[in-house]
Amino acid sequence: MPQSRRNRREILHGPDICRDQIEQKIIRAYVQLAVAQDCNDGFRIVMLARFGGLEVRLTKTPQAGAPPSLPSYWLEIYSRKSGSTIDRFECLEFDEGELAAAVEFVCRAKQRHQALN
Repeated sequence: MPQSRRNRREILHGPDICRDQIEQKIIRAYVQLAVAQDCNDGFRIVMLARFGGLEVRLTKTPQAGAPPSLPSYWLEIYSRKSGSTIDRFECLEFDEGELAAAVEFVCRAKQRHQALN
């Protein structure tokens, strides 16, 4: 029996999120970026996870007009309380190594939340 949408959300936002779930969520967010609506500045953003007041977001750089120094993608830990990015991980294409590092980055966001509470 498939999980309901509500149950999936609880797992992805809950304290017991596992590495496999994180990896699957990153891959789904990566695919969602292809159909996500552009922000005013041309960036596309998908929220990956929420741990209390911290959000993990995946951002895609606009293809046109972006400086070549900008990475293609990045994950960021965003604090809703301060309204600012508190950490960022840059990616080029999410190959196997970058995906593993991205999973670690999300795990650190979870650990930060747990340390704050």
